[in-house]
Amino acid sequence: MTVERSEASAATEVIKPPRLAIDATGLMLWPPGKGLAGIPRVESFLVNAALADPDPSVDVVAFRPGEGRFRPLAAYKQDHVAAGEISPHRVKRWPGRQPALSQAFEAVRQQPWDKRETDRHLARTVTNGRNGIACQATSLLIRTYRLYQRARIRFGLLGDAPAQPAETEPGLVLISHHILTQDDRSSVSGAGKLAFLCHDIIPALRPDLLGSGTSERRFGSYLEQLVRSGAPAFCASDEVGATLTEHMRKAGIAAPMVYRFPMPSILHETASRAGTTLRIEADEPFVFYCSTIEVRKNHILLARIWQQAREEGVKLPRLVCAGRWGWLIEPLRDYLKAHPELLQSVIFTGLVSDEQLIRYYRSATFGVFPSHIEGRGYGASECLDFGVPVIVSTTPSLIEATGGLMPAIDSNDQAGWYAAIRRMAEDHAWRSSLAERIARRHHPTPASASWAAIKAGLKESASRQRAEQHAR
Repeated sequence: MTVERSEASAATEVIKPPRLAIDATGLMLWPPGKGLAGIPRVESFLVNAALADPDPSVDVVAFRPGEGRFRPLAAYKQDHVAAGEISPHRVKRWPGRQPALSQAFEAVRQQPWDKRETDRHLARTVTNGRNGIACQATSLLIRTYRLYQRARIRFGLLGDAPAQPAETEPGLVLISHHILTQDDRSSVSGAGKLAFLCHDIIPALRPDLLGSGTSERRFGSYLEQLVRSGAPAFCASDEVGATLTEHMRKAGIAAPMVYRFPMPSILHETASRAGTTLRIEADEPFVFYCSTIEVRKNHILLARIWQQAREEGVKLPRLVCAGRWGWLIEPLRDYLKAHPELLQSVIFTGLVSDEQLIRYYRSATFGVFPSHIEGRGYGASECLDFGVPVIVSTTPSLIEATGGLMPAIDSNDQAGWYAAIRRMAEDHAWRSSLAERIARRHHPTPASASWAAIKAGLKESASRQRAEQHAR
């Protein structure tokens, strides 16, 4: 009888779905309501897909350095990162003011070093989402209690935050870019089974095109450490997967298991929900480039081309560059300072809202993306999502992102870019033929399809790791 029961338990364990988790540590660092772009936008998609998934084996977690492990997000932290619906099985009914306040105090005891934003979130849970004087007073009370707890820790009257029970720990965690690139990475190594989203390996391949911060210097070693540990990689392009595999081969490390997933058309999906995907006429023609302004994105090439056009008396459409200012852009700033008249025809908008970004895509004459190296080139594929022809550089990821449908020119070929931009601006028939090509052969990728591919890969990887563990 005992043997039969043991065998039944073992069978149940084998068929039990593996636990999966998406790490929201990086996203938690962004203030709520702020515009997201690039990697944070992708991580927001992942976290929100997991929050909306009714599958109880899927969770959303954050890393706690003090404990050296990942923990599921509390309800108030889920609210912090949520951009849409949260699955009903994660939503807990409001217990009432007094029990909610007790739970808030417990959250403070668990994480005494959290910031004021956390206290405001906790206060809203205590007041059942209501703002106003009651919420402000509750936030002040919670903050006071937090400072009291910190003082007790500092004076040795209380140990550090107590750990939660081990059973709350997730299984396989898809870590955020923050974990991969920041100092937390070293303390995460013992936190359990990990997977990582490989946006690119540019810091290891071309450190000359990035800043010289600690995260950039350590990226290669952190990546190699992850791969050695058996962590699978999730890549949004075949090019990144192949580059990662080749990099590890050269380092003498066995290639990781690579899962390919289609990058979701997040902005187009947002526009679809709002009914704002159709083309609109701009007040005047303009060329659009959506990207962080940094040396590898090659904005200086475009500045030189627009200056060349001015000197030759050629009228090009305005160039609109949307994106925050990044690193190693002193040569660009110097060039703009030496040619101040350029700012009449080259516009830098800074970071813009999704609504404004959608308007730019809907009304742009065409796009440009002359980056020296890319992992994906999200802005190029977004042009196609909105039916906008775009000229890209010959970096393989950009050609892949645009399906080989768009003209591609070497990022250092100023003459070639100048000729292509002039032709795109002046040859309406050519531009229209490219737009028709996009309409026939390109289809935006639903976020649900991307999430399904990522979830399937995580499940397969977790099942494989569990089978290997049982085999030992």
